[in-house]
Amino acid sequence: MDQDLQEKKFSILLVGEGNFSFSASLCDDSHQLHHITATCYESEDVVRKQPPAWSNVQHLRSKGAVVHFGVDATKLHACAFLTDKLYDRIIFNFPHCGRKAGVKKNRDLLSNFFLSCADVLSPCGEIHVALCQGQGGTPADHPRREWHNSWQVVAMASPAGFILTSVVPFDSDKHYGYQSTGYRSQEKSFHVVGALNHVFTRSLPLENITALQLIDKLTSVQDPKCIEAEEDRGFLGKTSCRPISMLYKELIKYCEEKLPVNIIQDHFPILCGKDTCRLYYVTLSKDKEASQSSRDKNVHFHEQNLWSVGSAHASHTPGLYHLRPSLLCFIDDITHKSNPGPDLLTIGSGLVFRKSLISPRTMPVYHEMLMLLGYHENTSKVQLQLLMDTIKYAIESIAASIISVDKEKTGYDVLGVTFHQKNKDYTIVMTSNCDQIIGDIKVVPPGDQYKDLGVLIVDLNLDLIVMNILDIQDWRMLWTEDERFMEQFSTHHLRTFQNFSLYPPYYIHDISFWIDGDSIFDDVEFHTIALQISKGNIVNVQLLDQYENAETGKTGLCYRMTYQSCDRALSYRSALEMQLLLRDELQRRLQVTLR
Repeated sequence: MDQDLQEKKFSILLVGEGNFSFSASLCDDSHQLHHITATCYESEDVVRKQPPAWSNVQHLRSKGAVVHFGVDATKLHACAFLTDKLYDRIIFNFPHCGRKAGVKKNRDLLSNFFLSCADVLSPCGEIHVALCQGQGGTPADHPRREWHNSWQVVAMASPAGFILTSVVPFDSDKHYGYQSTGYRSQEKSFHVVGALNHVFTRSLPLENITALQLIDKLTSVQDPKCIEAEEDRGFLGKTSCRPISMLYKELIKYCEEKLPVNIIQDHFPILCGKDTCRLYYVTLSKDKEASQSSRDKNVHFHEQNLWSVGSAHASHTPGLYHLRPSLLCFIDDITHKSNPGPDLLTIGSGLVFRKSLISPRTMPVYHEMLMLLGYHENTSKVQLQLLMDTIKYAIESIAASIISVDKEKTGYDVLGVTFHQKNKDYTIVMTSNCDQIIGDIKVVPPGDQYKDLGVLIVDLNLDLIVMNILDIQDWRMLWTEDERFMEQFSTHHLRTFQNFSLYPPYYIHDISFWIDGDSIFDDVEFHTIALQISKGNIVNVQLLDQYENAETGKTGLCYRMTYQSCDRALSYRSALEMQLLLRDELQRRLQVTLR
């Protein structure tokens, strides 16, 4: 019996029982600790004619369990005697429509069962569904059936708002006296060798992930707080148990072992005037524009590059501002206020926003960390090496402390940091199973910021570092509000992430359209619209075909969209609705002609 069943008191509902042998075994193992309600689809008269089943019914009742007959597992909400309480666990072993029902009917059975459970399951309850070998259609099945020939159990649970939390072998030997029956509506047993128990829990409602909510909120012209830096939701706050915050604090701690550190707070505007189509923008009303101007009148934005000193905003449409793409936009202000020197490492951090192509490791919003270290011309190599050694030591020490504890879970032995020179600057790469660029080191020569002092500036993507060292495969998970994510870091210690949504279903839809021959199609804007319309529930956009129509001069494009959520229950219908909205939005915002 599960350890949690031995330690906690549960209200358990069993549906679709055949001969009640599983219920009887569970009742004996629980020693009357749990409140057990066992039900079956057959009437009481039918069960009375089956001596083994009726004997188990009597045994259950003698132990204080409740037994009901004629209960349809797809209409639990219609049973008044079941709706007077919520159940902590609902168990359905080897559901089947009976006789030679095909996979379509059994999928419908599962789908309706999950919908029915939504009304009687407690908020933190679990649904256990045992399926024969290969039926579930998940990678946990060995051998694995073709998708169309499986019961697609995860997809069937999605419309009811449930995600697959774990999959474990169904060990019938652990349940003394249990005998599966009902094969093709007969007294024959199911073939339970290789069977799996699928555990489902509720997911959060299907809505914008926090990162996209943040972008939408900041770009809303109706929001008077859209220029407040506090909109970062406190991920880097002192009391935050987010892994981003823990990593930031750990990096500072290790850096302090090498150099004196000066921490600067992010009090810079969340908006800037840099004009580029790769940035998120907002349009402020006149009173808000005046308020913004008073806030950033002393901040310099640079037109040509991040190191030139300017005294005015970059050219942009009046009233049009952009969400900051990097804290480097304020480097002139930072260096003058913090006065970085060769013996002091200045560190700051904050949220930044960049439009990007859709990818599990490319995020439209992330936490950036800056490090600044001054140098004199004759000490540039020494200071550069010191800075590299500090970064390498800090990141590798944090990674090593996690891998040493969770080596079996991470799947790799070591995470390293290397530096690759590009002209006078450097890229910072984390090396593991696959290399990942996590930042840059920019070398600002003496005279650009100070007369006799150069500056080394490190730009790190904290989110990517966290993903690498905690083995998180999708950037969207960093923004989840699901308590199961936060609970893993409630002790304020970094640890390897344990996924709580297994094998989420994905849905593929294609879209084709024409663009005028004179038009320049913005691929990044297309991805940005797709990400927003899908509420963050799109994982891949692939260009399938591109061709030119010689007669009309138009270009035809065909894209394949893959919809998938990393932490929520996404159904086929929801994905289809998103696809239809995307078609309408593309015509409106990109002026394309759908095919």
